[in-house]
Amino acid sequence: MRRRLADLRIATKIVSVSLVVTVIFTASGIFGLVNLNRLIHEQDREYNVNVRALDEMTHVRSSVGSQLEAVLAYILSDPGFYRDTYADAITQSDRDIDARIATLRAIDLPQNERTGLRGFTATVDMWRTARDAALEAARAGDQKKAAAVVLVRSESIARAVKDRASSFLAQLVDAVAEGAKRAKANAKRNAQLTTGLLVAGTLTALLLSAVTARAISRPLRQVVDVLARVARGDLSRRVELDRGDEVGQMGRSLNETLGVLRQAFEEVHHRASHDGLTGLANRALLRERIGAARPNAACGRPVAMLLIDLDGFKQVNDVHGHAAGDHLLTVVAARLQAGVRGGDTVARLGGDEFAVLLDDVDTAEDVHAVAERLLADLQQPTEFRGNLLTPRASIGVSLWDGEIPIDALMHDADQAMYAAKTGGKGRVAHA
Repeated sequence: MRRRLADLRIATKIVSVSLVVTVIFTASGIFGLVNLNRLIHEQDREYNVNVRALDEMTHVRSSVGSQLEAVLAYILSDPGFYRDTYADAITQSDRDIDARIATLRAIDLPQNERTGLRGFTATVDMWRTARDAALEAARAGDQKKAAAVVLVRSESIARAVKDRASSFLAQLVDAVAEGAKRAKANAKRNAQLTTGLLVAGTLTALLLSAVTARAISRPLRQVVDVLARVARGDLSRRVELDRGDEVGQMGRSLNETLGVLRQAFEEVHHRASHDGLTGLANRALLRERIGAARPNAACGRPVAMLLIDLDGFKQVNDVHGHAAGDHLLTVVAARLQAGVRGGDTVARLGGDEFAVLLDDVDTAEDVHAVAERLLADLQQPTEFRGNLLTPRASIGVSLWDGEIPIDALMHDADQAMYAAKTGGKGRVAHA
């Protein structure tokens, strides 16, 4: 009997503990699933609303910039094939802008973001009005008036378009960051309440809670850590959850959001530091690389600046059109890039002017040899639409000891380049 009573008491204890554990884990499971689904919904909304809008808006701003270049090229071109090409480019960019703005309008944006979108659309309409006036003047043969319209009105309007686009993009980025912060707070609150429920259980419940913590709490803490880094501006971390449940879906959704956001940031940074036509470094990035080379120059390891200017480039544009000129610039950029080491920097400074920074060269004689080899490579003919184009260039070389300012280094190379031009062109001159 006593054994039976003892067994009964054990059975009662087991049932009681089982009921407690069931209640605890049922409540914890329901609470966790509800909060996980809410987090998933929030992350999906961030991706489907703000991040998609961020991607579309980035493309719209790029299309507006490309259209401005096409309008200028149209005005400066004579009637014919090239003007028709630029007209098609303008039409195509209009379609792309309209399609993406329509996509943005279809997205369920918050009210303040919809207001920003309406302001940006109104600014684009202002740009189109100015653009159409310039195009009409160009078609009427009045290129001077068309250029005046574009130069006087389009610059300020284009700046307004850029400012509107940047403001709207900032709204979207802030919305993504705010959503990440909310998701982080909800995840923390979910973890705290779940822990409170588990602590209220018996020793058996605590033992089983360790399994639950491993299955749910650890991935949630990983998500919280990633979201905390996002709130601080760090987009380098990813959620590593190889599972097909809601936690895994949340992790993949968060990773997709971070990937699109990081890609957008990298694209903005790349556009700010590289030339749009050739993909080379621009003047700002070149100055940054020169500053990084100063220690080598100060230690006696030669650092050289090569300033390269194409001879007769204007005639190529005048005779063969701007498309041929663009082709020639990209060919020159590729040849310069192929003719230097991976640690050297090739930049386009604007128009037909390029620069090459040679860092840590063995001797000054090697600098001259590199300049002569680049000059020979540049002046090889290239074919464009059945026409043989032969680039010509003059190169100015300046060695740097790291003591004079960067502007002085650039000035010395510029003076050497002009000396090469006045000395007969198609040659290398040293400062």
